[in-house]
Amino acid sequence: MTGKNINNFKVVKFKYSKESSSSHNLFIKEHSLRVQEDDKPPGRTLFVINIPPYITEVYLKKLFLQFGNVTSVIFQEPNTEDHKNYNGFKKCYVVFASRSSLLKSLKITCLGLEESPIKTGLQKWMQEYNDSVVKPEILQAEINSFMKKYDKLEESKAKNQEEVDKEGWTVVTKKGRNPGLARKESVEIKLNEKTKISSKKKELKNFYTFQIRESKMKNIVQLRKNYEEAKKKVALMRASRKFKPY
Repeated sequence: MTGKNINNFKVVKFKYSKESSSSHNLFIKEHSLRVQEDDKPPGRTLFVINIPPYITEVYLKKLFLQFGNVTSVIFQEPNTEDHKNYNGFKKCYVVFASRSSLLKSLKITCLGLEESPIKTGLQKWMQEYNDSVVKPEILQAEINSFMKKYDKLEESKAKNQEEVDKEGWTVVTKKGRNPGLARKESVEIKLNEKTKISSKKKELKNFYTFQIRESKMKNIVQLRKNYEEAKKKVALMRASRKFKPY
């Protein structure tokens, strides 16, 4: 079938490597349309179909460079909705820099690159697996970069964090998120006196955690005391109801 024409396409044998006994058939022809396209100029564009899914644009450019300078390789998008994840056989347009290069490519019967053979089968899967494994040096560099950013973020949070005293009150400082203006000493004394007076008048019960804990303990003690007193009363009532004929 090699070298024959099928529906205006020439059949070209494509070998994955020099030692390979099997081959794959590509179908090529000169690209020509009534409507001219700027990226596919007439007289310099080769149309190729039945391209294996693992053949890349770079490889095709190397493959056809033996006939002359290749300006571009354009893959045709498949007629499917999910064309980005399409893994089937592909079509492409190979644009040459001159007409003579195109005519040379149309005379070929066999294609292949001896210096860069395509890996298939088990070798292909092994290469894909090895490429998917991240190198320790690259992974360590990414971890170090992430930790540096994290440490800087934590330091900035610590600097902007508001101070809290032992009793749970928030201490407003000049270094907070919203730093205030500096006050005179006389003004601060008056403010401290007012806060002391107001805190005595407006003291809330069970406001702090230790107050809530103490009130609960007192309630438990009182409940136990009431329970013991109730037991004694019940015992006295039972003793008074006993029948005594003599």
